[in-house]
Amino acid sequence: MRMLGGIVVSASVARYLGPDRFGQLNYALAIYSLFNVVSNLGLDYLVVREVTLWPDKEDEILGTAFWLKTVGSVVTTVAGITAAYYLSRAELVVPEIVAILSVASISQGLDVIDYFFQAKIRSKLSVIPRNVVFVAASIARLVAIANHVTLLAFGWIAAFEVVFSEIGLAIVYFRVCGQIRHWLFLPRRALSLLKEGWPLMIAAIMFTVYMRTDQVMLGRMAGSAAVGQYTAAARLSEIWYVVPALICNSVMPRILRDRISSPSRYLARMQQLYSLMVTLSIALGLCATFSSRWIIALIYGKQFHNAAGILTIHIWSAVFVFIGTAGAGHLLNEGLTILELQRATLGTIVNLLLNWAWIPRYGAVGSAYATLCTHAATAYVADLLSAPTRYIFWMKTRAFTGFGLIYSRSTEPSPHNTQRI
Repeated sequence: MRMLGGIVVSASVARYLGPDRFGQLNYALAIYSLFNVVSNLGLDYLVVREVTLWPDKEDEILGTAFWLKTVGSVVTTVAGITAAYYLSRAELVVPEIVAILSVASISQGLDVIDYFFQAKIRSKLSVIPRNVVFVAASIARLVAIANHVTLLAFGWIAAFEVVFSEIGLAIVYFRVCGQIRHWLFLPRRALSLLKEGWPLMIAAIMFTVYMRTDQVMLGRMAGSAAVGQYTAAARLSEIWYVVPALICNSVMPRILRDRISSPSRYLARMQQLYSLMVTLSIALGLCATFSSRWIIALIYGKQFHNAAGILTIHIWSAVFVFIGTAGAGHLLNEGLTILELQRATLGTIVNLLLNWAWIPRYGAVGSAYATLCTHAATAYVADLLSAPTRYIFWMKTRAFTGFGLIYSRSTEPSPHNTQRI
């Protein structure tokens, strides 16, 4: 529902604002995202894992993670606002939108409730309040368009969407599970989470940098109109990235239990997950490639016609995002979080260099190619470069070559892998 509604509403906003102002809005969102990701502190997967393995420690895990995220949000709010004013002195509306969103994001400490529901495989309890707020925010955006509001109004709507989503999570948790006042903050638990989470935090920062730096660099090097064309295409591509996240969030707690009870079944299920990711993403890429011009014309109109060529390239990044999402969970299960940091760093370097080389020559199309190459390097090639993950590279390769959902014969673990697990 969110994917369909997001396409319709985003297209309406893009048509109303036009490439230039739509580019300004997404330039502000890109700057905000670069700093907001820091406040997560790499805790999402860790909290899901800890609650899954230690259900009797729920209050201290949730309470500690909540305060860590809240303090982190305050720090990143100040940093994000400062950076926005430095990067966009000529367009004051950009730092104003960043400031509004950054202050609202302080409430995202309550995201730990969502992690709790994921661990309990009760994600519908998170989906309900988030979707209610999403529908209300979508209606608000359409009403804003009908009343010809300014660009800043869309920043306020996004901020209220963040705040009320978190309030909704708190209400559901209070009614179904317990009271937030029972949460505990334990310094020992905080140090443990931070010690294991800092590689994931920096990896998330690096991942967000190479996911959003293309828009920031386009804004600085090619102008707001180029950002608008690129974002129109990227939205249609990136909106599907929620699919692997939803699938992995649902199945990973079950797969994690198999890792302890049956290593061979654990690897077999991971192989099935990789194969599913490849099958879904290639089907998506083929559909978008052959219908990109029609899709762009239908959704955004003629003023965004340049976005069709960008979409044809950018959509294939989904293949590597899908298997990369499953791979990130695999690395966490194996305790290889430091490798996630290394490949995120690799991706940031590759993305910055390719954007710097290709944007002046090819514009937004060059940025789309840079994104595709970056995802391929981090989600696939990087596994081959590291000895502990080389077997994961071959699992992903089997998924690419087989396109099958069941590959049980190829997933029998070697003695080396069984011993390591």
